[in-house]
Amino acid sequence: MSGTPKNHFFLAFLLIFFGLLMLLNNLGVASFNLTFGTWWPLLLVIIGLHQLVSSRFTNLFALILLFVGGSLQLRKLGLIDGIHLRLFWPLLLILFGVILLFNFGGASRRLAETKPNSTCDEVVVFGNIERRIASPSFRGGNVTALFGGVTLDLRGSEMSAGTNTLNIQAVFGGVDLILPAGWTIEVRGVPIFGGIEDQRKKEVGTEGVDEPKLRIDALVIFGGIDIKD
Repeated sequence: MSGTPKNHFFLAFLLIFFGLLMLLNNLGVASFNLTFGTWWPLLLVIIGLHQLVSSRFTNLFALILLFVGGSLQLRKLGLIDGIHLRLFWPLLLILFGVILLFNFGGASRRLAETKPNSTCDEVVVFGNIERRIASPSFRGGNVTALFGGVTLDLRGSEMSAGTNTLNIQAVFGGVDLILPAGWTIEVRGVPIFGGIEDQRKKEVGTEGVDEPKLRIDALVIFGGIDIKD
């Protein structure tokens, strides 16, 4: 258990909790309304919480998932009515507008820029960007493609010591991740009607125990992530 990532304990706890509720309900010990039609927005909340914890509370897209899922779940439970829910959609548009205003995304393709950043934080909504990072100590970050595409080129970088985490969300969009040859990576993903493909040339026997590692936590919904070298 010592090698289990801490953020996965959170997801495991949620799965166990709801599994126990379903078991008690099916055994007749307790009665819960566990129909999918009532609780499906909770899936968005769970995914959002997991992504938020994985990114150490820096993932903007996770907040959007929580906002959408939480509002819909409250409506399903009758805690808010249709009038309150109608306020939700303008607020969501305002949130997307703030994202665009602060240049997290863009409607046009931006040319590749080379930066020495040790982390990345890229959010694209209805657009495409290319980013090159040449860092002597890359530590990870967040990449979100929502109805758009991101190309992240790290071939001029070296990893920081230890395990570095890169959170990637591709929702109706795609992310191309280009890595230096020989990098050790670990991919953990939740693909929903999407795919994660590692197209790199495999080098057998090159991974060392103490070598730096890039951990990719991926959420893919009707999208794709391609890892290349």
